[in-house]
Amino acid sequence: MFVIIEGQGTLRVAGEMLPLRSGDVVFIPPGPEYPHQIINTSDAPLKYLSISTRETPEVCEYPDSGKYQAMVTINGARAFTAVQRPDTTLDYWEGEP
Repeated sequence: MFVIIEGQGTLRVAGEMLPLRSGDVVFIPPGPEYPHQIINTSDAPLKYLSISTRETPEVCEYPDSGKYQAMVTINGARAFTAVQRPDTTLDYWEGEP
């Protein structure tokens, strides 16, 4: 969920471009059907509050660049992060005795 605190911009979500302005509250369901991006389309700062469940592990897909990010948080601190593309995977036994 995003709360637009100041400024204006555009929300890119699920193939649509929607205007944003101060005071807007946006909820985006989880899942690959709703890729999203907030874009500042003005010369002034765009400030927003991002609210998340912070479930761990979290896996994000970045469809523009074809990357994935996996993150694990333990006791509020990020313990592990990996970013890669699916075509650069290793065999499970790579480097194992």
